Amino acid sequence: MVKKVSLKDIALKIGVSTALVSYVLSGNEEKGRVGKETAEKIRQVAKELNYQPNHIAKSLKTGKTNTIGLIVADISNPFFASIARAVEDESGKYGLTTIIGSSDESPEKLKNLVEVFIKRQVDGFIISPPDHSEETIEYIISLGIPICLIDRHFDHVKSSYVVTDNKESMQKAVSHLLGMGYKNLAFIAYNSTLQHMKDREQGFLDATSEIYSQVYKINFSKQHDELASTIEVILNEQKADAIVFATNTLSVAGLKYLTQHKVKIPQDLNVMCFDFSEVYDFFYHPIIHVKQPIEQLAKESVTILFNQMKEEHLQQLVLNSELITKTRVMV
Repeated sequence: MVKKVSLKDIALKIGVSTALVSYVLSGNEEKGRVGKETAEKIRQVAKELNYQPNHIAKSLKTGKTNTIGLIVADISNPFFASIARAVEDESGKYGLTTIIGSSDESPEKLKNLVEVFIKRQVDGFIISPPDHSEETIEYIISLGIPICLIDRHFDHVKSSYVVTDNKESMQKAVSHLLGMGYKNLAFIAYNSTLQHMKDREQGFLDATSEIYSQVYKINFSKQHDELASTIEVILNEQKADAIVFATNTLSVAGLKYLTQHKVKIPQDLNVMCFDFSEVYDFFYHPIIHVKQPIEQLAKESVTILFNQMKEEHLQQLVLNSELITKTRVMV
């Protein structure tokens, strides 16, 4: 069995104290007043001997594990899968390891995941919370564990968050439809208390205040059946000339249903979606949609969490989205 290289081994090889080696390899050579030449020699020898730091011992000493817990609402949703990848990449730049979980839009599962991650002693959380999960978020805050909510937040819960301008982006997108001449709009969203969903609905209502419009809300757990029946009502009873979908999940399922029922877009009915999906690229007609800045959301959430871990202050950031039309990008 190969003997693990210790700080003492490096110190003996160079002829310095173990404390001096410890200062350098922990990045505190200035604190230990170690000369540049000596510090460089220590790092070189550590590399030659293939020294591996004892992270467990270090975490016991500092009380930090340099790990964060990322819990997304639904990892099967490409939006959250992209968020997870971007957060993992960005956190690595800060020397942090990311543990990823998915609540699958279940507040109970979120609560269980949080307990597991706390037992693993994560230094902080980035969470896109499911509906009715305020209690779990407030529990994390009560423990003094840094947390940043991403994409979603609760207006009455005092926490750090980074979200997009849901209300303004929806209002701009719907106003674009109205400018194209559409006068009978239907809005399909999830039945949710989450702030981002309420903001998107309000943006729709603000834009359509002077025309005929209808809002339909469906339950996430029954969305397949309820979405189909809702679209039937829109087509046969309301006879809307355009449908606005509040999420990419709803829009992809809705476009599939419309295509299967031979509804021609935009000749028979136009569609506008909040958020991007790769499905749009394969559609026979460009789909008007709001594109959220996924990478920026992820980067800012890591930065906010890292700053909170260092300085213990809250940050709340709202980012701009883009409206993608068939011919150009409207900022």
